[in-house]
Amino acid sequence: MNDIGNKIKELRTLMNLSLQDLAKLVNVSKAAIQQYENGSTKPSNLVLKNIASALAVNVWDFYRIPKYSLDLNSVRFRDAHTLSDANKEASTIKKDVINYIENYLELETIIGSEIVFENPINDMIISNYNDIEKAVKKVRKKWKLGNSPIDSVCNLLESKGIKIVTVNRNTGSGGLCAWVNNIPVIILNDYLEHTRETTRRRFTIVHELGHLLMKFNDATIDKDKEESFCNRFAAAFLLVDEVAHSFIGKDRTSISLGELKEIKTTYGISIKSIIYRMNSLKLIDDNIKDRIISEYEIWYSDRKDFGEYIKSDEKPKRFFELLRTALTEQRIEKYKASELSSIPIDKLKELTIKNFNLN
Repeated sequence: MNDIGNKIKELRTLMNLSLQDLAKLVNVSKAAIQQYENGSTKPSNLVLKNIASALAVNVWDFYRIPKYSLDLNSVRFRDAHTLSDANKEASTIKKDVINYIENYLELETIIGSEIVFENPINDMIISNYNDIEKAVKKVRKKWKLGNSPIDSVCNLLESKGIKIVTVNRNTGSGGLCAWVNNIPVIILNDYLEHTRETTRRRFTIVHELGHLLMKFNDATIDKDKEESFCNRFAAAFLLVDEVAHSFIGKDRTSISLGELKEIKTTYGISIKSIIYRMNSLKLIDDNIKDRIISEYEIWYSDRKDFGEYIKSDEKPKRFFELLRTALTEQRIEKYKASELSSIPIDKLKELTIKNFNLN
């Protein structure tokens, strides 16, 4: 998309200016103007301000774009059946999602920060748990994550083009995923029941990521199995098998609460999920797993300190970062920022605090 370049060419033509004429007014080369117009390069903020001055327009006029328009049918939920009063809730959430995504896409275009989502395991068909472990390794490799802890899964997924939307609905679902046209969306429920602990929220996000990324063998995988597979994907993504083997070791007959807390606070996965992950990797057998879970329940009832994951609150931030940039660079006016974000105009200054001129 080359909205800025097209706008420069349109305004230059209207003012009867040649490429050389505009280049002279802006103090850049003719080739530079040509590159701006054809979209091969983008003008810096300073150059764009000079172009706006030469063409007698406001700089943010270059970012006026047509309003994105999505309809309800463009939102395709994975498991809206888990919602109570599914039809009504799905319709309400669809409207919220569409409004948010429309504004998000418009803001991305204004800033020129569009991200096209690419599925790193698009060529895989998942049939069993071994396939899931392979899929996780492939995703982590393509996303250059190695086996390291992921401090914020929200930040990671937003950087890959996945839109994360929060709603606050009294439903039985902590998260959903959907496709809006070709845009993957994860919907997080901020209702109190679903936000008790950050590790729970992280697991929900990555579980939904599994639904978005993985293609299943429809002949053998039913809905219940798909849910189980996505739980395995989430656990494997947060705690890679090599890390678990290295951390826990082999032939364990017990594990301390201190060890579990260290894994939890480092890798952002709940203690219960760690125990099930150890069992799935055959680091502990079913009997030991059941015994540790029983001990965990006793620890829980005794209100033991299970540690807290504090590296991230796992709330989506990219939309508001883009909004702040747009305001700081004066690419939108305050009324437009308020329209896009639903933040009252008098509260928008809290986003920018103070601007410093870098030119």
